Amino acid sequence: MNFPFFNRLQLKKIVVPTASEPSREAEKMLQGILAELPELLLGYIVDTQVANVLAFYTVSNSYNPNQLSLRNTKLLRTMQEGVAAKAWIGGPLTDVSIILEDQLHHLRPLKEGGQYCFVAVRLVDANLGIVKEVVRRCTS
Repeated sequence: MNFPFFNRLQLKKIVVPTASEPSREAEKMLQGILAELPELLLGYIVDTQVANVLAFYTVSNSYNPNQLSLRNTKLLRTMQEGVAAKAWIGGPLTDVSIILEDQLHHLRPLKEGGQYCFVAVRLVDANLGIVKEVVRRCTS
């Protein structure tokens, strides 16, 4: 049975579902990103080992980090397998950026390797260079 009040996301607030140490670190990372990119549409940090969203921020109910995190985890795994199998020449996977018609999505694996950070902004609010630098600085 689908209860609509269970599916409501808290908007324009950083939400930490669990009170663990990785979740607190993820919250600090998102606070840093949000301080430098106040126009952020969606941001979240995921632990890929257990497929949990550690912390997230969203401005709309239609941007649901729980749905996107599974797709992005599969994308990262596929790309990391391709790098490991030497499907293309290059070093380790540092980040993935996707430019849509009016949005920029940026996905960055964190130094632990088992987590990643995802942010989405409008192209009129930030450019690729700004987003990459802010996410790199706040997650390192």
